[in-house]
Amino acid sequence: MSHSTAPGTTTSAAPPARPSASDLCRARSRDFRVSADEAAVTAARREVLNVVRGWRVPFTNAMFDDLGLLTGEIVTNAIRHAEAPCVVAVRWTGTRVRVEVTDASPVRPKPRHGSPDAEGGRGLLLVDALAADWGSADDPAGKVVWFEVGAREQPPPWSTPGTWTITTTDGTVNEGYLPEWAEDDPTEVDVPPDELAQRLALVNHRTFFEGPLMPVIAPGLWDGPQDEPVLEGSIDCNPHDPDPRHRVPAVNLQLAEGRWILGLDPHQLTEIAAKLREHADLFDQKICPALVAARDDWAARHSR
Repeated sequence: MSHSTAPGTTTSAAPPARPSASDLCRARSRDFRVSADEAAVTAARREVLNVVRGWRVPFTNAMFDDLGLLTGEIVTNAIRHAEAPCVVAVRWTGTRVRVEVTDASPVRPKPRHGSPDAEGGRGLLLVDALAADWGSADDPAGKVVWFEVGAREQPPPWSTPGTWTITTTDGTVNEGYLPEWAEDDPTEVDVPPDELAQRLALVNHRTFFEGPLMPVIAPGLWDGPQDEPVLEGSIDCNPHDPDPRHRVPAVNLQLAEGRWILGLDPHQLTEIAAKLREHADLFDQKICPALVAARDDWAARHSR
């Protein structure tokens, strides 16, 4: 992680492991309701694309095309077969965009080859072909069908498991260890020699972990409370960083959007966990009883 913040220090900037990483690595989410009208599908597809573009997700035009197409198919199926409104949730995890569509029908879809008019027929064939991953699950409201667009789990076909390789046009080969937990393979070929140093500096092994969603109010950014992840982050390792501390895996912990504790080693992460447990005990044992007493007193005073 190419930053100068000392380990265990709180900062308002996200770890700049890649250009504009402060904008790209944060997990984000948005949800909205779609009316039971197939004419609303176009608006839903447009909303998903606008949201994802607004997050500055580094997708190619083809990936945006896939995202719009798959959103349209899943939302159409939800409206057509449930005959009721549905809810669309969009989430950027840092490596993939995940779209979840929840509808009132409990019937979970299955691709049916040769039956394009059946539930999930053509739509789920497209999802199966274009999505990085997809699935469905039961939901108290009925069911949820989800898909993801973004990096595939498998490494590029020219890479070797456990090894990343950057090869220049003049035949120079640079390689390193690729850990199993890394979500991206930096393997690349035909790199101009004068760009090699920059490519090596950008090698970043990272895996994200999610935090719980909590209703967050951000005046000036959005209206009303919105579910946002808190206390989430990533395990990062930058093997070619000038600072030796950043060449070994460390945790970057985001307290809330834009507020990070960077470069945590195992001991420091354990200290953070202990402080969080102490704070949870404070909530349970002192703050909650004090709140109940304050509310009871308030109610008594205002009932007279």
